[in-house]
Amino acid sequence: MEPRAYWEQYGRAFADLYERPTLLNRLFRRALYLRARMAVAAVRATPGATVLDVGCGSGRNSVLLVKEAGASHVLGVDIAEEMLGMARDLAARHAVTDRVAFLQADFLEADLGDQMFDYAVALGFMDYFRDPLLVLRKMRRHSRRAALATFPGCAPLRMTLRKMRYALRGCGVYGFRKARIERLFREAGFADCRIERCTLAGWMGTGYVERQGGATAGGPE
Repeated sequence: MEPRAYWEQYGRAFADLYERPTLLNRLFRRALYLRARMAVAAVRATPGATVLDVGCGSGRNSVLLVKEAGASHVLGVDIAEEMLGMARDLAARHAVTDRVAFLQADFLEADLGDQMFDYAVALGFMDYFRDPLLVLRKMRRHSRRAALATFPGCAPLRMTLRKMRYALRGCGVYGFRKARIERLFREAGFADCRIERCTLAGWMGTGYVERQGGATAGGPE
């Protein structure tokens, strides 16, 4: 199943993980909520930041980055119009339509012109790319400060079960090791990067446009 069709079909169920979080989801899908808090903390460091939200889905993180991180403008890009309909409704409910915009497009094909953002953020997006290098390169081209992206880990049992679950829906999903994530950020042209654990389920990678001096890869292999 191609990505657009997959998210048109399953987008509502995925959005419900955020909109109607059960105790079970908070326990077993803790990374969903932790990675959002990590992104909010990073963006909050730049008052009035602008953000490119790659694979924004139902818009929850786009709205969160405005309301909790203080972003002055967020552009969310997603391939599925069904998801963007939910995103626009969410932005309207939270009265942030003047600070959030959405674009329906395949991110790699999206015409962003010469737009630049303080941060490019991709949460739960790299999961579906065997090789996300081109995604990171495009994020780098449109970032002034840094790009943040989450990557699933390679825990054998968890990843095997996840691959099987997604395969039944005709969708591929991929895991990453820390060393490979570091290499991807270097090859994408970032001057520095930091890799942190985002629970045992995966990683949060931050690629910096300029060298940070103290930024180092972190967390166990």
